[in-house]
Amino acid sequence: KSQLIPISDTLKLRFTNPLSSIFKRGLFGILISFALALAIIFSLLYLMRIIKKQKQLSEIKNDLISNITHEFKTPIATAFAAIEGITDFNSENHQEKTKKYLQISKDQLYRLNTMVEKLLETAAINSESLELKKTNVDIVSIMENVVRSAQITFPMKNIRYNSPLTSEYHNLDVFHFENSVNNLLDNAAKYGGDIISINLTKKGGHLVISVMDNGKGIPLAQKEKIFDKFYRIPSGNRHNIKGFGIGLYYSNNIILKHGGKLDLITTSNSNEFRIIL
Repeated sequence: KSQLIPISDTLKLRFTNPLSSIFKRGLFGILISFALALAIIFSLLYLMRIIKKQKQLSEIKNDLISNITHEFKTPIATAFAAIEGITDFNSENHQEKTKKYLQISKDQLYRLNTMVEKLLETAAINSESLELKKTNVDIVSIMENVVRSAQITFPMKNIRYNSPLTSEYHNLDVFHFENSVNNLLDNAAKYGGDIISINLTKKGGHLVISVMDNGKGIPLAQKEKIFDKFYRIPSGNRHNIKGFGIGLYYSNNIILKHGGKLDLITTSNSNEFRIIL
């Protein structure tokens, strides 16, 4: 019923491929909708990732605060009790008892100072401005001193040292390097078995320091995480063995700043931290 078409005539329109025509006309809108849908999906996935990461950071923060509280509270309470013993329960001014209480206080304050230094070391290692004061020193002598100190600190552990080298000079920051090795020994003594073996060898132009214990192996799922800052392997009661979860993080970063590498080789009944310089 059009004025342009005579009454006796008809007009027929035939499309050979109507779907293709409709698709071509709406292609731009379809692409825009598809792009927006992908953007929304990506945003949701990214948001979920951020929320998960924030949750992990919150758990790490809470664990750190809880660990610090327990770590600091113990030596403070012990030193306080020792001082209280001197002032309130030593009316006779017994010299031996006073000396004993003072030694307890001194030991606990030294422990507290060590923990504060660990936290400060971790803050320093995050700074790119940290410069190592390297000098050409005998690494054999350094290792002997570190092992001797560990044997005194952990008399209940069987700490063995072996090296075919009599002297080997290397450019090191003695302070940070000693702390790194001490952290590995401390970690082996706290979490490892009763036998700790330290070996210093030279292979293919590289110095290799091995710290091995006969304790329970670290699960492979945790292997890549132990060098993360504040990370501690879950063990049921998280305060059963004290610590901040920064020792291995600190050691790994210091070894990297020395141009070296710190690896973990673990089995079902042993753990070996290997420094390669």
